[in-house]
Amino acid sequence: MIIRIFAASVPTKPLNDAQMRGAFLYIYVYSQNTLMERLPHFMKHYMTEADLMVLLKSRGLVISDEAKAVRYLESIGYYRLSAYMYPFLKVPKETHQYKDGTTFQQVLNLYRFDKKLRMLLLNEIEKVEIAIRRAIMNIPVQMTGDTYWLTNSVHFANQRTFQETKNTIDREYAKSTEEFIKHFKNSYCDPYPPSWILGELLTMGNVNMIYRNLKADKIRKRISHYFGLQPIVLESWITSLTLLRNACCHHSRVWNKVSSIMPVTPRRIAHS
Repeated sequence: MIIRIFAASVPTKPLNDAQMRGAFLYIYVYSQNTLMERLPHFMKHYMTEADLMVLLKSRGLVISDEAKAVRYLESIGYYRLSAYMYPFLKVPKETHQYKDGTTFQQVLNLYRFDKKLRMLLLNEIEKVEIAIRRAIMNIPVQMTGDTYWLTNSVHFANQRTFQETKNTIDREYAKSTEEFIKHFKNSYCDPYPPSWILGELLTMGNVNMIYRNLKADKIRKRISHYFGLQPIVLESWITSLTLLRNACCHHSRVWNKVSSIMPVTPRRIAHS
């Protein structure tokens, strides 16, 4: 942690920065290896759901219907549910003793709340993502007149990043079984569809990378200003929303969880 702060806080020239990063990587790997040598091996044994239910009761969790609790542990999993048990532990939490009166039903209620929260978030994120995708795919066409700008390297700043993105586009286009892609392939001789069609095959991560790599700042600004934001703010929100959406889609916990990447707070509203 000390090394990380030091590396981030000292202003450096490009050459020195490269040297510092190399030293940082070496020290980090060394410290990780040293840490692993000091850590014990995982020695816990596998326990059945019935045994886990007994363990929870011994730690003070009130379980009124033991058979039902076992079924929940079998269908959801103890490890997944443990995140919702954690807030109910007494301090210090390392003793693994539950606060007086804590019930298994309370744990389930938190789990169900988190599930409903994910569903609500997905519903709203979908609206935002669709709007962002449409803007990023359409506005460059309006400004450049290039219907196929998405696969034209001239519009991108970093050619290596462009090629990686184009490789992704090629793979997705080749394997797509979507009806609108089949229709285009059977109806036209062009190697690719227009951007507003092709963009439907891409993830928001791909779309974000395309936006970041646009060469013309005026295009990036026009897109971000459409949402009343500056480019750096829009980029950060696309990234954060993508991570949140992925967490929701993969049934990860979103309640009581701090994101590793926080979006930039807009200081002023941008206008086109």
